[in-house]
Amino acid sequence: MNAVVLLIALAGAPPAIDLASICRSAQTAALPEDKAAAFQSCLRDEQGARDQLRAKWPHYSADAQAACVGSGGVTLSYVELLTCLEMQPGGSLSLQGGDNDGLTGAPVAPLRRSPKERP
Repeated sequence: MNAVVLLIALAGAPPAIDLASICRSAQTAALPEDKAAAFQSCLRDEQGARDQLRAKWPHYSADAQAACVGSGGVTLSYVELLTCLEMQPGGSLSLQGGDNDGLTGAPVAPLRRSPKERP
């Protein structure tokens, strides 16, 4: 594991992300008449995700934090980081039941054909 990632995970707070930089891409992708609104909407979404991350960060495992922060030099947004953490084993979007390793969950019922569909 990269030492920088480990330090971030142990720091007790999510990494600092430049919101203006992240939201400029949303602004650039928007239609000319929507650029300002796209930027402001992005800022609101990112600030909300940052606030949620600050509250939830200590509850995620160091492994989940390190997996989501990564070491590839790619800057995630707070929204992407929060989504990644929620998808990790034990996160709020991981499957329930089984050993909760993110691969197991409630058993899936077999597909049943209606009597009309039978050969």
